[in-house]
Amino acid sequence: MKRILDLNTIKRFKPAAKKVAVMTTLGLGLVLLASCGEFLEIAPKETISEELAIVDKTSLNTAVRGAYRRLGNAGYYGEGYVNLGFIPSGDVIYNVFNNVSDLNFRADDGAFAGSWAAIYATINLVNHIIEKAPQITDVNLTDAQRNAALGEAHFLRGLAYFDLARGWGGVPLKLKPTSDLSQDTGIPRATLEQTYKQVLEDLDLAEQLLPEQLNRVRATRYTVWALKARFYLYNKNWTQAVNYADKVIALNNHFRLVAPFNSWFSAGVVQTQESILEIAFSAQNPSALRTRMSLLSRGGEYRYRPSDNLVATLRNPGTGGHRRALLDSATQAGTTQYAGALYYRSPATDPSYVIRIAELYLIRSEALAQLGNLPKALLDLNLIRNRAGLGNLSLNNDTEVLAAVLEERRLEFLWEAHRYFDLSRTGKLKEKIEQLKPNLKIQPHLNLFPIPIDEVILDKLQQNPGY
Repeated sequence: MKRILDLNTIKRFKPAAKKVAVMTTLGLGLVLLASCGEFLEIAPKETISEELAIVDKTSLNTAVRGAYRRLGNAGYYGEGYVNLGFIPSGDVIYNVFNNVSDLNFRADDGAFAGSWAAIYATINLVNHIIEKAPQITDVNLTDAQRNAALGEAHFLRGLAYFDLARGWGGVPLKLKPTSDLSQDTGIPRATLEQTYKQVLEDLDLAEQLLPEQLNRVRATRYTVWALKARFYLYNKNWTQAVNYADKVIALNNHFRLVAPFNSWFSAGVVQTQESILEIAFSAQNPSALRTRMSLLSRGGEYRYRPSDNLVATLRNPGTGGHRRALLDSATQAGTTQYAGALYYRSPATDPSYVIRIAELYLIRSEALAQLGNLPKALLDLNLIRNRAGLGNLSLNNDTEVLAAVLEERRLEFLWEAHRYFDLSRTGKLKEKIEQLKPNLKIQPHLNLFPIPIDEVILDKLQQNPGY
């Protein structure tokens, strides 16, 4: 089934067995050669979603729901961006082609173009909400409802620019809505500092506007606190990372580590106290993650698989513990194949996890270690290990604690959008990848993704160095 993003968005489609060239006609004949076994498709730029017609309470609610659907788009948290978090980690092998899994990053790779486009499509819709919600005069729309919609929009824009920043560095800051591609060009790249400044401005506004209440599939003030903890960790503001992690961890009536380890993603679980924000899917709006990672014998496509090193780590009780549950396996003709097992509750309706409470404990542990508070850092680290069926660590210095936290994050978030970004932000990409793949020589420029080639050629964006 084809999926088309509107607003002239170039969308990554799923890898096919053969290379395909797709001709689109948008005034100019544009041939996109799918060099990595993928094809890109362009929707006519005059396509305007009904989600953009925001004139009353009903249409505002439609737009907000649409923004979450775009967050769960197949190019974003529905699959593509999540893949970019774990496939270049050295721990996951992509069975269809090996450009990304071997860190052979290319500006013409549809994997990067598809995620970039999906994130900006999300930003454009929330820009419409931010601009139009204050103008609505519907008497049925209360101030609290208007503020909540605006708060969710600012949160989603903050998350989207955070995800762009940690992947590509500084990016164009598109803060005005558009329904025509011609209005959305010529914006130069901001610096990384300017991009992160915009993220924080959006999160600050969201924190003011959103209520303190529990909702695992919509942003609330609690969700903002969790993302702020991650934001401050990436920006090395250790004190604020601890402060915001504290605020979320203290909400133990809402969010907690559940045991045994696999109980938070077991079959039959609808929502789990482990989850702070997840993307909901349905039969009408399905997720591709389960199908992509599942074995052929389970009815999946088996497009990516855990590396042999990772399988050995997870199957070893002393290192994997209960996190072995993240692996599925099947043996045929004496050969065992391993696959991911995070998403298997029901066909195509498993959630995609954006933030879990386990991350907040590991954020706090890392930040406390950076601040020199090793006893408390070890408490959080060992809580995560104990929940995974592993014993306590007794470590002597911050270097050892930070290394242990990084390893826990590696295993805890195996199938989530973390590992590549963790290696990049900690300066460990070269060391860790070359340990796993000695034949690869990791160059510094691989700490950022390439700007998609069409953005460089058509929109004159400056490419990241090294590409």
